[in-house]
Amino acid sequence: MKSNKKSVKKPRSKQLTLREKRLIAALPTAKSVSEAMRIAGYSESVINSGKARRDALQKPTIQEAMEANGLTDQCFLNVLKDGLSSHKVISANVILMGKNGEPGEGMKDANSMTKDFIEVPDYTVRHKYLETGLKLKGYLRDKVDIEHSIETHEERLKRLQGKT
Repeated sequence: MKSNKKSVKKPRSKQLTLREKRLIAALPTAKSVSEAMRIAGYSESVINSGKARRDALQKPTIQEAMEANGLTDQCFLNVLKDGLSSHKVISANVILMGKNGEPGEGMKDANSMTKDFIEVPDYTVRHKYLETGLKLKGYLRDKVDIEHSIETHEERLKRLQGKT
């Protein structure tokens, strides 16, 4: 006897796949989202495809897991804000000369020169954070998909003369 029951597909559980778990684990330590996706095992075609990449990162299960692990939008904004004001410490030779070429005030025992460390803006790091922020907001893309067709010289002449 045959059963009249139809097979019903089970809805996909909200369980994360192994690749999604790896992606979440790699995001905080990777240098970029692309690197995190490589570590997680995504193919280069998915990593390089803007839509597939967005889809992978926009899955509700991934978003929920990221937030559960403290990777909230506010967390990303705080890191971005800190990165946009990055500084680095460099060593500097401070030379202070008086009017007659003699060591300046307070520098006589240091022979008018001393080594010091100063903090300066780190524009390279700031640029990287700015670039990342613009990508997250959708203002900057790695690649732009352009669809176009190529017409022959004869086709162009016909089109310009009004012939079809």
